[in-house]
Amino acid sequence: MTATATRPHTSSPSAPAIDAGEAIWAVRELSRLIGQTPADSAVALVLRHARRELASLTSGHDAPATVVGPFRIAA
Repeated sequence: MTATATRPHTSSPSAPAIDAGEAIWAVRELSRLIGQTPADSAVALVLRHARRELASLTSGHDAPATVVGPFRIAA
């Protein structure tokens, strides 16, 4: 077995950005989908988790923001 060198992960300058408005739209769509699935299903669990993650990116920010990876940048 040979050891391999690892490089730290760096994001490229052209990393995709998520606009806060898009995240809010996605939260609404996920809520709609959650309403169509049985509450105790695995699908609902995954959708609720995704909704919670997206909602956390936009909570507490009055001004529009751009989300880039784990960072939130005010516009």
